[in-house]
Amino acid sequence: MLVTRAGPLSNAEKAAASPADLDAWVLSTAPDAVAYAASLLRDRAAAEDVVQDCYCRLLQKANVYDLPRDGRKLLFESVTNACINRATRARHVLSLDAADEDDASLHEVVADADAAPPDRVLMRRELEQAIASALAKLPVAHRAALELKSLGHSLLDIGEALGVSPNYAGVLIHRARQTMAEHLAPFLEERAG
Repeated sequence: MLVTRAGPLSNAEKAAASPADLDAWVLSTAPDAVAYAASLLRDRAAAEDVVQDCYCRLLQKANVYDLPRDGRKLLFESVTNACINRATRARHVLSLDAADEDDASLHEVVADADAAPPDRVLMRRELEQAIASALAKLPVAHRAALELKSLGHSLLDIGEALGVSPNYAGVLIHRARQTMAEHLAPFLEERAG
């Protein structure tokens, strides 16, 4: 027995979702559903497949759900779950048995375009370690003022947090930046050169 906000659906209410009503529902929700799925999957064709599957599942239960009234919410919940499932469970596999032995593309090493070159990774690690070391050498008040400023707090907020005037908070930040610049000078010179 179906229960809605007003109570169980009568046979007359179940029959209210005619094929024309369902067609109108699909036509009105399809563009938004495909756009939503495409934004989640970043692939229009895959999004269309997901939405099609969701429509098929929901339309099979048209006698259970009031799709013209509640279908949009159900559709978007279904699309969300299907996109999450597709994105997390998809396995991209290349069969070496199915490929031709003459296929040169299998023998090429594919470089990750998003990966930084190893020398840049090492330079970044060195810089991060130098920053951490320089921060550790700062007096606590200087480090706190600099950290708060880097988080976007105003001088008034920093002064209140540290129990000093806003002007003195500015002095603490200035001194901390000077000290950091001295410690990081070798790294800053490398980047400039």
